[in-house]
Amino acid sequence: MVAGGEGLARLASGLVVMAPFVLPGERVRLEVGRARRDFAPARVLAILEPAPQRVEPACPHFGRCGGCHLQHGDYPAQLAIKEAILRELTSRGGLTVDEAAWRPILPSPSPWGYRQRLRLQVDEAGRLGFFAARSHQVIAVDRCPLAVAPVNQALAGLLAHPGFRGLTANAQAVELLHHPQEGRVVMILHLRRRPRPADQQAARLLAGEVEPLASVWLAGEGFARSGPYGEGEGDIGFALALPGGRSLAIRLEAGGFCQVNLGQNERLAAQLLEWAQISGQDRVLDLFCGMGNFSLPLAVGAREVLGTDLQHAAIRMAEANAQANGLANCRFQRAPAVAAAKELLAAGRSFDLILLDPPRSGCRELIPLLAGLSADRLLYISCDPATLIRDLAALTQAGYRLYGLRGVDMFPQTCHLEAIALLRR
Repeated sequence: MVAGGEGLARLASGLVVMAPFVLPGERVRLEVGRARRDFAPARVLAILEPAPQRVEPACPHFGRCGGCHLQHGDYPAQLAIKEAILRELTSRGGLTVDEAAWRPILPSPSPWGYRQRLRLQVDEAGRLGFFAARSHQVIAVDRCPLAVAPVNQALAGLLAHPGFRGLTANAQAVELLHHPQEGRVVMILHLRRRPRPADQQAARLLAGEVEPLASVWLAGEGFARSGPYGEGEGDIGFALALPGGRSLAIRLEAGGFCQVNLGQNERLAAQLLEWAQISGQDRVLDLFCGMGNFSLPLAVGAREVLGTDLQHAAIRMAEANAQANGLANCRFQRAPAVAAAKELLAAGRSFDLILLDPPRSGCRELIPLLAGLSADRLLYISCDPATLIRDLAALTQAGYRLYGLRGVDMFPQTCHLEAIALLRR
């Protein structure tokens, strides 16, 4: 199995074929497509000898919907596949990892019903669903087994409400976000044109009549977001439980970035704190801080935390979250990561720990600047293992040594994998 969730095999001729929805060790009959430069795509015609780990997919749309890739394997098999892919990526990326640095993949607390946020596409006929694999065709759905129960309940209520059809006629996407602290759901409707008074009235009606919908936002390109419509709050809040019994109250604006698997987010934060080994004298720099999801747990034990992020809303919420949790040792500033690092270097600042949690593209341009900030510990969290391996290789060349590497299964049933790495100078 390779990155992307497909199986790789070689024909007797030596031709590499790639097929979805298979498992390691299975014997299958394939229809091989037209060969590309170094492989040929294939379609499964029959499973001749299934693997013991093969199971019946839980979703009737699996295989057509492009969201999931691994529902045909039981959960231990999915974890094994992802760990093997991470190891294969390190080997292919030229990164040498001592066996002592490897940690077993961190499983999700639940492989189902974990997503607190869904984004559904809307096609020209007004159908809601997810894109098919490698296509913009919408596969209509009325529930998703990966979503938490309140999100599915809200989706069912919306689809049954006559007023919802009128709104989706002018929409391109619908986001449903669970608000765990209230047990309610917030909806963001992404319109193709500016909202009109009738749209606003329909949004208020939905918020008042569809359970457990609390409020509705109307958004789109080229105009300011409006709302919230309804009596519920427009923000999202959740509790982040930390080792030792403390819990932090975290809030973010609806539509702001947040991990979709809040249970696994807690496990990742616990792993972060275990490897950080924070003391009361440590100065911490978080160069991609967002709304403080990792900055605030680190601040509980640190002397000082400085967080930077490019988004105004993220910094605004990080400041509010620090204040709400009584963490006066946090400071946040809006700045691109590279610009922030250069400014800190010019000011002669130094830190004991640097946290990197960049977007999928990684942070290659930051690496030459990090040594000058004097941190002897560096933690790197990534949602793209390929760019993580690339950046870890560059960091080891810049004088850091890899002491820990662990996959984090943030998205069960899919091929996607997060990872966390610990490096020291």
